[in-house]
Amino acid sequence: MIWVTWRQFRGTILLGVLTPLLLAAAIAAVTFLADRIGSNYVLFRCFGLSTTTCLTESSLTLASVATIALPVVLGVFVGVTVFSRDIERRTHVLGLTQAVGRMRWYWTRVLVVFTPIVLAMVVLGYVVLWSRFGTSPFGSSFVDAFYSRLEFPTFGTIGVVPAGYTALGLAIGSTAALLLRNTIGAMVVTMVATVAVIVAFPSLVREHYATPEVDRLALEMSESGRSVAYEVAPSDVQRASWMVDSYYADVAGRRIDLPYDACSSEDDIWPDPREDETTADYNDRVDAFLTARSEARVACLTELGADHYEHLLFEDRMLWRFQFTEAALCLLLSFALAGGSTLAVRRLRP
Repeated sequence: MIWVTWRQFRGTILLGVLTPLLLAAAIAAVTFLADRIGSNYVLFRCFGLSTTTCLTESSLTLASVATIALPVVLGVFVGVTVFSRDIERRTHVLGLTQAVGRMRWYWTRVLVVFTPIVLAMVVLGYVVLWSRFGTSPFGSSFVDAFYSRLEFPTFGTIGVVPAGYTALGLAIGSTAALLLRNTIGAMVVTMVATVAVIVAFPSLVREHYATPEVDRLALEMSESGRSVAYEVAPSDVQRASWMVDSYYADVAGRRIDLPYDACSSEDDIWPDPREDETTADYNDRVDAFLTARSEARVACLTELGADHYEHLLFEDRMLWRFQFTEAALCLLLSFALAGGSTLAVRRLRP
């Protein structure tokens, strides 16, 4: 049965395996070129410009987008067609009327066709991880040193998560094919469902994999020089991390729903230099202006009950915990869908 399945789907298997492997090879080649010309590469920063540096960066950007799109493409064109073509042409009748059982007929296709493709996506995920984060002393040759690997879309293009998304996309495609028994309809359902899952993980699920750390920003200027009193952006976290929430809090740490600019004043006009003023005098006047504005802002926020500003964040050291958690969830969902698909297989009539 394994040999028959290979003979029937060898073209599909080779296409599904070679596509991520060739993409991985292209990413590796571009990465070697990038290191040779010694430039920094930042996601989407100079996309489309014609300089050598930007062309190289743009190539890696496109490869990254292709990596996160591959689970959808493979789910649509492999997960669906492995079953839908036989059902629409009614060639499944031959398999179901032989000595081979229905479960063996189903699971052989899943293992022979889907498993090599998922393993190829593991290779691609690790190549992207090496390409973007493995060649710089700062841990990032393709993105900013403080750009978190936990953020979308980077997280879904590195490590084992692309393989998890692919396994889930293939499972969604096969389930849709067996339930709808229509190739076009199953493709549409698979595309929508797989995209929804890839978007839902970072927006709804991922932040619950662990308890976030709390980074507190004082209202008054701290020794580190960070404060909300001078209207510094509250997202200005000083290390690579994924911030999931931020808010004002009282002394006990309870959230206070205040807009960040709650105590901003439009009446404060930045002082312009005067004609008869020296640079030292102007700097002193600016310092006095900032001090007065800071004191007024702190007093206003204190009256509203705020004691400090809090960031809820995950540092990049949580990468592998999040990677394996998300990949495991994808595999669990895949097995659940596969179990449901077996019910559809039992209802197939020759």
